[in-house]
Amino acid sequence: MAQGKSQEDATLLDVLIDGFEKNEILDGYHWRELPMPNEATAIRKLASLADEARAWKGPPTREDQESPRRIVAWPDLEIRQAGRGIMIRVRAPWFSTWWQGMATWDGDPLGPISDWIAEERQSR
Repeated sequence: MAQGKSQEDATLLDVLIDGFEKNEILDGYHWRELPMPNEATAIRKLASLADEARAWKGPPTREDQESPRRIVAWPDLEIRQAGRGIMIRVRAPWFSTWWQGMATWDGDPLGPISDWIAEERQSR
């Protein structure tokens, strides 16, 4: 059985990949909760997640890391911390507006990538 990462070791990418349920949307955001062992660890984790997000997205549009309720945010991403809890909210991209369209999948757009992966698998 695969071992999961601890809360302390989870990266922003880990949370974004493994953390969201597709149908969980509140106020236009998907969210994920990351309970930490204590407040000090949560504060450090917020800083780590924010640094990772800055590397992707540049400077945040909103930031408050001085009050008991901390936030680092961009228009489509928020990382919040209060007490020992962290919440990451990502604005829903609403892929459903185009994902199911016939033109989206016309001509097997991902077939060449599947072929490429199969070729690599066979060459091992």
